[in-house]
Formats: sequence, structure tokens, C-alpha cells
Amino acid sequence: MEVTCVNEGKWNGKTCECLPGFGGDRCQDKVPVCQNGGSWDGIKCVCTNLYQGLNCEEVVSSIELNPPETVSAQVELTVTVTSENFTKELQNWSSPQFRKFNETFTKQMDIVYSGIPEYQGVNITRLTSGSVVVEHDVILKAAFTPGYKEAFKKVIKEVEERVMTVTQVQIMRNYTCKDLLCFNTTATKVQNISVTQYDPEEECREKAGKDFAEYFFVEYKNQTPNCITRCMPGFNTSMNCNFGKCILERSGPRCYCLATDTDWYSGENCEFSTKKSLVYGILGTVGAVMLVALITLLVFVFLSKREVKRQKSKVTQLYKWHEENGGPAPGTFQNIGFDIQQEDLKQLDYIYNNFQPSLDHIDSNTKIKIQRPQVLMTSI
Repeated sequence: MEVTCVNEGKWNGKTCECLPGFGGDRCQDKVPVCQNGGSWDGIKCVCTNLYQGLNCEEVVSSIELNPPETVSAQVELTVTVTSENFTKELQNWSSPQFRKFNETFTKQMDIVYSGIPEYQGVNITRLTSGSVVVEHDVILKAAFTPGYKEAFKKVIKEVEERVMTVTQVQIMRNYTCKDLLCFNTTATKVQNISVTQYDPEEECREKAGKDFAEYFFVEYKNQTPNCITRCMPGFNTSMNCNFGKCILERSGPRCYCLATDTDWYSGENCEFSTKKSLVYGILGTVGAVMLVALITLLVFVFLSKREVKRQKSKVTQLYKWHEENGGPAPGTFQNIGFDIQQEDLKQLDYIYNNFQPSLDHIDSNTKIKIQRPQVLMTSI
């Protein structure tokens, strides 16, 4: 039965395929958007191996490696046994003759390599004629450690010294051999040496991917390799973010500083702290100073407005007085520097433009006599 999917979901014949951010049988539920390839399982975001967080938004600070518990090596050797005769039955590994020879050879080699902890036994790979030419592997095994390759070099050198020594000592004398097996002193050869190759650095880089491989590296703790970034705490190379959180970005690890109830933290490693109480105190002081300045300004503006109003009142009264007295007073002028209203301003401009002295009380027929100045001559 086909189901109607909502929120742009699509029915694929079995279930609704929902867009990111929606879930449920019909895509009816709004769910968190899982980032970086994460998927919603109905309860939480299931992240890929490289990401973590509620929405898979953060790169992990460590990647689990799978180093082998043990590593192995083998030394391919050839020795010639002179105390046994070669027969065709020795080429048949299921024959009684081969099983007996194999048992005797193994016991002899166990004696030769006794005391070497890494020695695990021998494995015959081929028997040929010439007395009995024995091609075999000496099997070595050890616990994985950071220096396992160097350790194997020392063990392999000891194996070579032991087999060379025994083949020179355990030889036929008077056609008799007092040991389990006797050897040809000059026929012992080391054919090949192989060691298990495991590189934790290579595995670490491969799992980190090309985008973050340069920021992941291997550091050992308790002989165990750990693929980590500098954001992983508890290692010698760990980044100290103090009161902050280290997050790996595509540009590298970075400290994101936190804020507590009492402090703000800043700096490249969140090493600087600022007390909230100090900041609040400074802000309070600045606010108080600004408040006082504002109040002072308001008072100044208020007084200025009052003065302006007072001056306007005087101008208005003066203007009315002029109107009541039929014009401007004789020999006077006004200096009006205040804006009363637009109409009043026009009237004041008229007063200035038409200012003239009053001549009504002057008789124009009256003659003015001016006495000429007299010059007195004096003799010297």
C-alpha cells in the first residue's frame, strides 16, 4: 500500500525517503540535520568514523587503529644433515620416514634455539639429496611494540649465530654422530629474511583522509600507537587551550574560548582571562559619567531655551511698543537676534530695512549760522 509522504518526501515502494531534517514513517517529524555523512536513526545522529557531536559537526580528535597483537618474522635457512641418508620416502610428507625425520630435526632445532623468547619452531619446506639438504624456516614471533623491527634484527642475528655455531660443532667424527643430528660445516646458508610489515602512521593517514591527514599523527602510550590530533588531551603534543575547547578545522586545530559565570577568556590558547565584575564596574563607571554629562547637557539646554524664550519675549514686547507708538522711536534701532516666528521675522526685517530718524519737530526754514574761524597773526 502506497503511503503519502509529506514535507517533500518520496515513496520508493517500501518506505518514505525523507529530505534532510525530516523523519518518521511519512517524513512528518522534524529531526536534526546530521552533517558530514551522518544519518538519523530515530533517536540520534549516527556519525561516520571521522566525526562526532550531536549533529556530527566536529572532527574527532583520535582515530582507532588496529595494530596486530603480535608480529612475526621468518628466517629461511638451508642446512645439510650428514648423519642421515636421503631416500625418496623423505619427499613424501605423509610417509613414516618423513614424519620421523621431521620430529628429530625439530627437536634438534629446539635445542639450538632454546633461550630465544621469540623462537616459535621450524618448518621444513623442502628436502633434497646430498646427504639430506634441509630447506626450512625458523619462525619468530613477538608482541607488537614501537621498536619491533629493531628487536627482530637482534633476534635474527642471534639465530644466525646459533645455527652457524651448531653446524660447526655437531659434525661427524669417525663416521659417527653422538648428537641427534650432525651437519656439514660449510653448507649452512641464510637464504632470506622476512618481517611482518605494519606501519601505524600509514594506517593513521589513510583513515584520516586527504582533508585532515596532515593534522593526524601517531604517538605511543604504554607501547600502543594512537592516531591523534593536537586536540586530543593527555599526550605530549596536546594543545593546551586552558579554559577553552580545541576543535580541528580544515585549516588546523584551533582553540575556542569559553565564558564562565565569573570570567571571559581570550587569546590564541585562551590564556587570558577578564573578570566580569571588573568589566561591569568599568561599564558602570563610564555609564555614571555619561549620565552626569547628559544631565549637565540637559540642564544647559533647558537654561538656554529659557534664555531664548526670555529674549523672544522682550523682542515681542518691544515690537508691540513700536506699533503702539506709530513706528520706531527717533534716533533708535533694534538688534533682533532671535527667531520668533516666520511672520515675525519678516516684520523685523521690515523694521531694519525702513529704519530712519524722525524729523517731524525740526523747522526746515531755520538758518544755521556758522562763524568762520579767525586766524591770529603774531610777529616773531
